[in-house]
Amino acid sequence: MRLTCSRRPVMATLGQLVANSLWFAFDALDHQKTGAVPKSQLKVLTQNVGVLLKVERRVENCIAEYLSSQHLTFEQYLYFLTHEVLSEVDDGSTSYVGLKEHHDALDHTFWLLGRHTLLQRHYPVFSEDALFKLFRIFCLLADRSSERKELLQVSLNVGEVREVTRNLVTSLGREWDVRDFNQLATVISHFTFPVFITFLEGRYIQDTEPTALESAVDDVYDNFVQQILKRGKVYQRAWWTPIWVKREMEVRPWALIAPCYKLNAKSAALSVVLGQTHVPLTPAATVHNIPDEPGARQCRFTLCLESNKLVQLAATDHRSKSEWLRALDAAIHHSQEALPYHVIQSATRKLEHAEEEARETAERIRRDSQADIIENTQAELMAEKMARAEAEAAAREEAAARQAEEKRVLELQTLRLQLETLLEEETQAKRDEEIVRNLQARVLREEWERREELERLQEEQRKMLAEETKKRQEFERQQEEKDSQLREAEKMLRKLESERLRLDRDLRSAREKIVMSERGKELLEARMKVKERTPPVRTYSLRPVRKERGNIPKRSSSFNTQAARLFKFRPKNEENNENGSENSNGTVESN
Repeated sequence: MRLTCSRRPVMATLGQLVANSLWFAFDALDHQKTGAVPKSQLKVLTQNVGVLLKVERRVENCIAEYLSSQHLTFEQYLYFLTHEVLSEVDDGSTSYVGLKEHHDALDHTFWLLGRHTLLQRHYPVFSEDALFKLFRIFCLLADRSSERKELLQVSLNVGEVREVTRNLVTSLGREWDVRDFNQLATVISHFTFPVFITFLEGRYIQDTEPTALESAVDDVYDNFVQQILKRGKVYQRAWWTPIWVKREMEVRPWALIAPCYKLNAKSAALSVVLGQTHVPLTPAATVHNIPDEPGARQCRFTLCLESNKLVQLAATDHRSKSEWLRALDAAIHHSQEALPYHVIQSATRKLEHAEEEARETAERIRRDSQADIIENTQAELMAEKMARAEAEAAAREEAAARQAEEKRVLELQTLRLQLETLLEEETQAKRDEEIVRNLQARVLREEWERREELERLQEEQRKMLAEETKKRQEFERQQEEKDSQLREAEKMLRKLESERLRLDRDLRSAREKIVMSERGKELLEARMKVKERTPPVRTYSLRPVRKERGNIPKRSSSFNTQAARLFKFRPKNEENNENGSENSNGTVESN
């Protein structure tokens, strides 16, 4: 999938961002250089990508079901990886800020897989770390093209090589010679990564100190990959007191950052005094230039955030102030872009380069047409001279014939002017036709991109509909399970209720038995105590006879039954003795 060069917002996918670096890992697995790799090797690569992105399902098992062949080309594998693995973390509408961490991790993994073929050079100058950073820059700006059928090649455009080389040379503190670069670059048709590294090592970094070279590569890496638009010292006003503190800050397309390389008391105090070290930038943020005033700090400007919070800054000089203002304007303008900043700039440069080539081609055609006209005109002039010489010779012989020849020359000149006018009109018509053709191609390209976008949206809608159907079926199944569980619970509740009623009846019966036994026990104890206190001497009972006792309240049937059960086996004489004891006790008590 190619990057568009227009300025309208483009939703990038993670597959687009890592396609070039993935190609190097894919090419390292393609030992036969046939353009296809066995699925068994790609399964391991897919598993590593899934683990790196923390995908919970085993995505490597899906590759066996993808297509029927046992080998996959790069485009087929990229399509599978984009839709089956990378879609777990990228839904197609995520901005580059949310994808940058995954982009960095995947590029590093693909570099580890393919670096053994890229580190082999006769006279290496770049270190492995510097080579990795140049690899990231190369993959960010490179394009994929087919040299022959089914064989892809990742290479840099000459304009992008010129931009990267210019940044590297200026970071080394040297003067950039564009004429020298053009002379060298014209003999190279394709800048692949080995050719690009050999070109830099052989022409621009010879006799360079390793420390200076590492620093220059870091600057170029920060500019292109880390997207640091501006870095330097700037004064910031504290939020609670009118003091200005000098600190290092850097501008990226999504934030204004104060990098803190060491965590110490000073950095913590600065964070408290000046506020947060990461200020997010949105399209609603604005930058305002403050004119210099006598008695106030010079080179001031303010950054108004979306939350209406005001960050007051001051540059060290007016040149630095202009650079900070331009950098902040660019960062705010590109804060919500789905592509990296330099990818958009690269697309713009490629479009300008294509337009420049088209203009040069048209100019070359125009110059060739003019050369043909001049040649034809010179040939006509020579013919006229010869005709004039013959006419003059004939004029000496015949005056009348000379006049006729002069008239014929005038007619030829008039005809020549007419032909020149027609030729100019035809050339202008060709130029207009070429412009119309270019416009039609551009419109067709835009229509094709819109069609691809609509197809992608339709596919996403079909996937969402299938997911909703699965969720509804799962919900119905869970509802049926819950209904069956509810019926089982109601059945168990009725069973427990009947069990509870039975246990209540048993409990009441047991309580009645316990009460009756307690009463019998108390009666027996009372009789035993009476028997112990009564002396074994026979006394006359003062108790009146049965007829004189009057009505004695009857005992309950339960009491009589229990008492009868307790005294059922006693001899009759013991019962009489006990009655006698009771009568004597009753007499004493009445006395």
